[in-house]
Amino acid sequence: MAIVHADSTSILQEWLPALRIVLAEYESAYAKVHPRSASRLTPSQIRSHSPEEPLWGRPVETVTVEEYGVGYLVRPTAGLSVGLFLDMREVRQWLRKVAHGRTVLNLFAYTCSLGLCATLGGASRVLNLDLSRAYLEWGQANYQLNGCAVDQRDFVSGDAFHWLRRFARRDQRFDLVIVDPPSFSSTPFAVTRDYPRLVEAAARVVSPSGLLLAATNHAATPDHRFDTWLGAGLARAHRRGHIIQRWHEPMPDFPIGQRPYLKVRALEVR
Repeated sequence: MAIVHADSTSILQEWLPALRIVLAEYESAYAKVHPRSASRLTPSQIRSHSPEEPLWGRPVETVTVEEYGVGYLVRPTAGLSVGLFLDMREVRQWLRKVAHGRTVLNLFAYTCSLGLCATLGGASRVLNLDLSRAYLEWGQANYQLNGCAVDQRDFVSGDAFHWLRRFARRDQRFDLVIVDPPSFSSTPFAVTRDYPRLVEAAARVVSPSGLLLAATNHAATPDHRFDTWLGAGLARAHRRGHIIQRWHEPMPDFPIGQRPYLKVRALEVR
């Protein structure tokens, strides 16, 4: 099975004859059209840009993909987001290397791929938090696929700010906090307005000398502005930090144009 991504319907139609030749070995193929205005699409428009019917072949409800030896469940019919963001693969690999023995808070967990990699890396505990129970159940299926135990207490449905306030009041700290909010969402959260406030709340629950992993794929935000948000959030929390690693979208399959859209920072927080 193949999933084809394009940024306009016209480009997809232009590619289709060649795709049928290049992808002839695949029994099924699905199309996902990501226009620049994807965040403003209505539900019906999203369905038209990511039809449930395959381009060709038999329908496929779920397929297992493997990345660096880790399995993930992908659902081709699940709209524009099929369960795994491939541009974060280097970050997932890094988490497996640094998570050993750490307590981890994975905010905006989606299908828990980052939490899963922290678990596989030997984290002492990983708490996955997301507004969507359906995505958390998907995350639990990813855990089970990889032979990881599922504790319902580690898959929490709720608002990130609400839970960060609760953790702070309890004086509960984590050795590694992951902050990867969606650029556009149906909730009141807005990246360009609220990211510093989110970093502030997250920094308050990072253990001394712990790590904060912060990410955004908001294309209109340049690197220097993102770094400013991080610094402002840390200052409001009366914490200091320095960047120990940076990521952009991985080459060569995510070629960087005028500037990268994906910005990820790992910070040591003091």
